[in-house]
Amino acid sequence: MSGTHRTGGVRGRIDTAISRLRNPAYTGANRCLPCTGVNLGLTAAAAVAVGLVSPPTGALVGAGGLLTTWLRGYVVPGTPAFTKRYLPDSVLAWFDKAPTGDALGGIDPEAYLRAAGAVTDGQDGDLALTPATRVALIDGVAALDSDERLARALAETLALDPDDVTVQPEGVGYSARVGGQPAGRWESRVALATDLAAHELFADRVGGWRALPADTRASLLGALRLSLDTCPACDGDVTLGSDTAESCCRSYEVLVAACESCNSRLFEIDAAIAGGEAGA
Repeated sequence: MSGTHRTGGVRGRIDTAISRLRNPAYTGANRCLPCTGVNLGLTAAAAVAVGLVSPPTGALVGAGGLLTTWLRGYVVPGTPAFTKRYLPDSVLAWFDKAPTGDALGGIDPEAYLRAAGAVTDGQDGDLALTPATRVALIDGVAALDSDERLARALAETLALDPDDVTVQPEGVGYSARVGGQPAGRWESRVALATDLAAHELFADRVGGWRALPADTRASLLGALRLSLDTCPACDGDVTLGSDTAESCCRSYEVLVAACESCNSRLFEIDAAIAGGEAGA
């Protein structure tokens, strides 16, 4: 037993040390792939150059660079600035692209939302929420009136310990953390509350909803938010527009659905990706 306790204590101290060294702003879900790639390339070049003189030292340089990049996001100070300056935007955009796999698994989001009774044809020809869905979302968002309730609802949705989940503002959006590590980001607090309210609605009314993969559910919830014509938090009109977003090392145009009254962003997508989907 004493040996087990000692092993657990050592592991606990190692985990604590790693947590203190890790920079969550540039690792995990926030890791910048262009910056990581640049630093790995520089680390490899430095390790090879030093290794020509002293192979053991070169190995240490390589190992140290890899460890620092893993824990901190990058090893060379000022990486985002010179990555943005010297790498072509076409390269940076390639790194920023979403995975090529179909998160919907072949599901037609419009057909799914119609079959679920969530959307119907609006007066302007676009999709619109059904009256029952609109009322349910308004009530659900109103009930999630604190970060504590948002975190608790998110933990229940993900089947996690509520004590491990936190939510908080991050830039212009809202982020979730599990055990202190980045676990998700939404366009706004209202967008997160809308997703959680819609999740409960679908779980109650749509058979097989909980059995869908998490990525598929997230994509369907995003499609539902894109169908909003009024804000579920303040009932203000939702309009489509464009904006310039900043990632770690590049600027790019995004299409945004936002409330005119409370300015909450309800949906956002890279304009280049949206244009590609429209042309497909």
